[in-house]
Order: sequence, then structure tokens, then C-alpha cells
Amino acid sequence: MPTTLDRIATKARQDKKFRFTSLAHHIDKALLSESLKKIKRASSPGIDGQDVKAAEESFATWAPVQIEAMHQRSYRPPPAKRVYIPKPGKSALRPIAMPTIQDKALQRATAEVLNSIYESDFLNVSFGGRPKRSAHQAVATMRQSIMTQKISWVYEADLKNFFGSLNHGWVEQFLLHRVGDPRLIMLIKRWLKAGVMEDGKHIKLNEGTAQGGPISVLISNIYLHYVLDLWIEKIVKPQMRGEVTYIRYLDDFVLCFQYQSDAHRFMNVVEKRLAKFSLALEPSKTSLVKL
Repeated sequence: MPTTLDRIATKARQDKKFRFTSLAHHIDKALLSESLKKIKRASSPGIDGQDVKAAEESFATWAPVQIEAMHQRSYRPPPAKRVYIPKPGKSALRPIAMPTIQDKALQRATAEVLNSIYESDFLNVSFGGRPKRSAHQAVATMRQSIMTQKISWVYEADLKNFFGSLNHGWVEQFLLHRVGDPRLIMLIKRWLKAGVMEDGKHIKLNEGTAQGGPISVLISNIYLHYVLDLWIEKIVKPQMRGEVTYIRYLDDFVLCFQYQSDAHRFMNVVEKRLAKFSLALEPSKTSLVKL
């Protein structure tokens, strides 16, 4: 028998313009418990110092309170603990935000409900932060395109401070295309503004999202689904003379072109497109190369 989330997925797939106005009730104790179980036991505690084991042991106490607060729109997410970790192969450090375990469980549960909608909306060109998709698949897809299509030029791009640049107003507008439940809209808005705790100081966010929580990955994919994926597939590609392949992994993306002129046409418009949504390219990680 299909689950309620399966039925949401079916409705989302059948009606691409349907707005789901009643979603929060799917986030119940059972889903919250399952979400908590999926958090790695070695996950670092947030600002409250509670680890996964302690959260599991006290679940019966805090879970009903958290769920009720969400329904009453009174839930206030605690700020995430900001730490810095080395970037792979580099001396630079990457900021990571660690929510409390309780808040992370609610984020995971919320993301699971919303994924039942958005997995039918997201295009096959995006690979990062999605169920059953990986960087290996993104690389394999690009390799397959280069080997089988008339590709001569590859444009590789990265977005500058992407997670820190997301415009909260645009996030809400994008969500409202599909999500009409005010409880979830309010919840996500509060996650965006919850901020981080660093060196004992609470840093609030008026833009961007704290990278590290489960909900931030979903928000980033929704944002770029509208800003890049649909735009490139529906507007840009039909205007190109030759073959074009587009692949995105979170905020890294690649376009493979048959003609250099098409690549330059794209490069002439992409920065203006990104600027409209408060985004910009990272020049040191953006280049056009000839195969």
C-alpha cells in the first residue's frame, strides 16, 4: 500500500502546478523518529551539547513539544554551532554549521516531506544533495556526453559564496510555487534566519543559509532549479546553434558546447542572470577550455 508521501509524490508528478497547502501533519512522531535514526551516531552536538544517544533517550519528552510548536508556528530553531574544517587538498577552511540533534531531526523530516514533491520537479541535470544521486554519476554523465556528442568546448563554473548569498525573499517566492502550507513556509523562514553561534556570539543571517543542516541542501537545490536548471534547459539551450549538455552538482556546474560561439553567448548572459538573484561567479574557479 502506498504511503502518504508516495501519494504526495504521485500528485506532484501528475500536476506540476499543484500547490500543497497541507503538509505539516506528515511530520509526526514516527517520521521524526525515523529521521533521528538516520543521523550518524558520531555526529557532533550542536550548541546544547546533546549527542544522538541523548536525543534518542529523551525523544519521548522533546518530540511532542517540538511537533506542537511547529504546528502552532511558535517553533524557534536554535542557532547552529559554526566550526571550520579544511577544504580537501587546500589550506583554506570551510565554515560548517552544526544544528542541534533535535533540530537536525526536524530538518531531515521536513526535507523528506518536501523531497516527495521536488524529486518530481528537479531535472535530471542536477546530482548534488538528492536521493540516489552522486558526484560519480555527474562525472559519468559528463564523460558520456563528451564521448557521444559533438562537444568541443567545456565551460566550468562555481558560484561565489553561494550558501551565504541566497536571497531569503527569492527562497520564499520559489517555495510558494509548490508549497502553500504556512506552517512549513514559516518554519523554513525561521531556519534561514536562525543564524550561527561562533565564539559565544550569536550571528543572525539576513541573507544566505547556514551550510551544514539537511534543509540547507534542499533549499540550495530549489533555488538553483529555478535560477539555473529551468533557465538553461528551457530558455538557453533552444537558442544555441549546436549541441549543449548541462550538468550541476550543488553550486558547481558545467556546460559542454559544440561551438565556441554558443559558449561565448552563454557567458555573455549568465552573470546578468545570476546577479538578478543575488548570485555571482567565482572567477578563480570559472573557465572555458577547448577539448
